[in-house]
Amino acid sequence: MCLGWHNLGKEIRIDLFSNRSSNMADLNFDCPHCGQNLTTDESISGEQIDCPNCSKPFEIPKPGEQNVTVIETPPAPPKEEAKPESKKYSVPVHEGKPEVLVESKAAEEEAMSGDGRICVKTIKRGECIELGHDKFDDVLNEFLAKLDRDQIISIQSVNYAHFDPSTQKYLDDYGAMIVYQR
Repeated sequence: MCLGWHNLGKEIRIDLFSNRSSNMADLNFDCPHCGQNLTTDESISGEQIDCPNCSKPFEIPKPGEQNVTVIETPPAPPKEEAKPESKKYSVPVHEGKPEVLVESKAAEEEAMSGDGRICVKTIKRGECIELGHDKFDDVLNEFLAKLDRDQIISIQSVNYAHFDPSTQKYLDDYGAMIVYQR
């Protein structure tokens, strides 16, 4: 049997680790060996335990025996079934024309073709790391695939340093600078 003791000053509360019936009472009595005041659940009366104070074994008295006080416990309130919490979501409503936060690939491709302007695109390797994977080559190849071969004027390697807040140091890195004609 698994018992737990809770020291409440001069009184010790003994609990049986089980499901307690809601209409059970508590028994208050003294240890027959050392006189320690003890309180326990009525459901374990008649069981053999060791006193938590003097460690001597004795039988928990039954209600109605000499020097036993029955303490009625109020019934536990009925448990309500947990209702799923209703969450209220609100979506902001904006007046007027919607703002485009990310341009579509079509808009980017349209900007890359045709008016003869000279443009520069710099791709930094440090900005191409996703979940610990270096995607620099993939990003560079994806950008170059959008251009015709005769649009590319030059591709240069770029070395740069950036401040890393986690190490509090400047770190060297590299990238590519593409000069192209639209």
